[in-house]
Amino acid sequence: MDKRKITSAIVGTVLAVMLLPCVPAQASELQRVEPLHWWTGMKEQVVQVMFYGENMAAAAISVRYPGVKKLRSAFTDNPNYQFVYLQVGKRAKPGILKFTVRKGDQVIVHDFELKAREAGSAERESFSAADAVYLIFPDRFANGNPANDVVEGYHQGVDRNDPGGRHGGDIEGIIQKLPYLADLGVTALWTTPVFDNNDVQYSYHHYGCSDYYKVDPRMGTNEDYRRLALTAREQGIKLILDVVPNHCSSAHWWMKDLPDKEWFNRWDSYTSSNYRMMAWMDPHRSEKDLHRLTHGWFAPNMPDFNLRHPLLFDYLKQAYIYWIEYAGIAGLRVDTYPYNDLPTAARFIRSIRNEYPNMTVVGECWMNTAQEIAYFMSGNNNKDGFDSQLQSVMDFPLGNVFQQAFTEKEGWNEGMARFYMHFALDFAYPRTDLIMNFIDNHDIDRYSEVVNKDVRLYKMALAMLITVRGYPQLYYGNEIMLGGERGSYEGHRFDFPGGWPGDAADAFSEEGRSTAGREVFSYLRTLLHYRKNNPVLHTGAMKQFIPTDGVYVYFRYNDEKTVMVIVNNNDAGSTVDPGRYAEMMQTVVSGRDIITGRQMLLNRPFQVEAKSTTILEFIKN
Repeated sequence: MDKRKITSAIVGTVLAVMLLPCVPAQASELQRVEPLHWWTGMKEQVVQVMFYGENMAAAAISVRYPGVKKLRSAFTDNPNYQFVYLQVGKRAKPGILKFTVRKGDQVIVHDFELKAREAGSAERESFSAADAVYLIFPDRFANGNPANDVVEGYHQGVDRNDPGGRHGGDIEGIIQKLPYLADLGVTALWTTPVFDNNDVQYSYHHYGCSDYYKVDPRMGTNEDYRRLALTAREQGIKLILDVVPNHCSSAHWWMKDLPDKEWFNRWDSYTSSNYRMMAWMDPHRSEKDLHRLTHGWFAPNMPDFNLRHPLLFDYLKQAYIYWIEYAGIAGLRVDTYPYNDLPTAARFIRSIRNEYPNMTVVGECWMNTAQEIAYFMSGNNNKDGFDSQLQSVMDFPLGNVFQQAFTEKEGWNEGMARFYMHFALDFAYPRTDLIMNFIDNHDIDRYSEVVNKDVRLYKMALAMLITVRGYPQLYYGNEIMLGGERGSYEGHRFDFPGGWPGDAADAFSEEGRSTAGREVFSYLRTLLHYRKNNPVLHTGAMKQFIPTDGVYVYFRYNDEKTVMVIVNNNDAGSTVDPGRYAEMMQTVVSGRDIITGRQMLLNRPFQVEAKSTTILEFIKN
């Protein structure tokens, strides 16, 4: 997730919201009712329905429907809002529920549908250590529907010459490329958000939402998103929803008529977060510093939620449950998790998992040590009793190692030693199979630029990414060694070649890839399909040996298989002495190279190529 400087006009608007008291606007009669609909048979029977319109607090809102009971109405300091809480009991059947809204002599009847849940919805399968996740930045992947490039009422259209502008990638483009992803070996798909984001600038990343019940029309429609999830499922790919509980967009319709003066964290003047997430586990911390971390704004155009507000908590929780249920989502990724009030964030995730107990949730906790990351993994038995409810965490420290190790000289604490030292800290985690590994993503330098487009180094990193403990997250374009520019967010987010009509090259096809792109694609595809079919790389144990002379060796093993991985970071070939690894190789005679299929004798010293990662599956005697 990136921070942005924006125009003074936007900042001025946001500051006005922060500094002035909540003054209701004149909203038209019953302008909004959210959620759009709901379902019968949910474990959590209590549903909040938000009514917004002129002086809606003065309205008497009633409902009659078998199995449905109005529990209460909740009000704020803004008379244009009324929050109605319903109990949708076990007897409630799918159908059209009618709300009657009375204000004096005026009567409005609003139809609200209760839908039937998909069979097995609560017990849906989520992503796991068996999966390979592919991250897509939708605006930069593929433009499947040019007709939605420019939409009336939205500030930004398409300008591919503007690195910070919208380029036109959309949901339809992703749907069209799902067979490509399945062929590559992808089994889970994480897209950055696609909800409505009508900011004046930098709306393309969608990490600021301006309507929680609407897909941005420049991305597609709500039905398109549902179709993406269903079509992906047919291709054997699970869809992961990017959840942002910390903030919304300054363009959100709430900003024109705040639901409550405590809806956002407010300051006398714009105050950013201090971004010092370690304040949470710091035993010597200043409470003022912790307050600034959690209450400061992530960026000037991203108003910071006060998720402790009970009405906002229920609203936002329901919004994400709505999309899980409506689209058939199979996993969650939580953006900027540590910037929230942690007890509230944990309760927020727990409330969603209460409805979907098998749901895997991976958290973005962008920190630099294993100990810090491990604090945020559920089940860690922290001294302070905190449990994040995140089953999975993103291994940012490993990402740092990848960004350094292959491009520096070997040393006591450098080169391959960095990997050894990193994995030696795995004792901090309650489990290691659910750690998400990556070499790059939308917020850090493209790995192709880190290794100066050296195909050998790039393939070495991909091989390790696929074979170390945890599960891999690929970033769109990793499979073709897509380039970028170091040091800027836009430099990490180049368009995928061939995603737009008229592109000079189409890297979705073998013919359209560069020579290096073809080599990397074939290599990664082989790795992914091997991993997909071999549980030893999902949940097998890992044993590593201290690197010697630029050669790092580790093993993945279970009762069925053993895989040996040899990383040679030298400029010359190296000899591997099986005696050094006798505790794993005592009776081994031969192994099969999973890339070439070549069989090798392993009961005597053998050679590995310079700047290479060799992956050998032991052949049982």
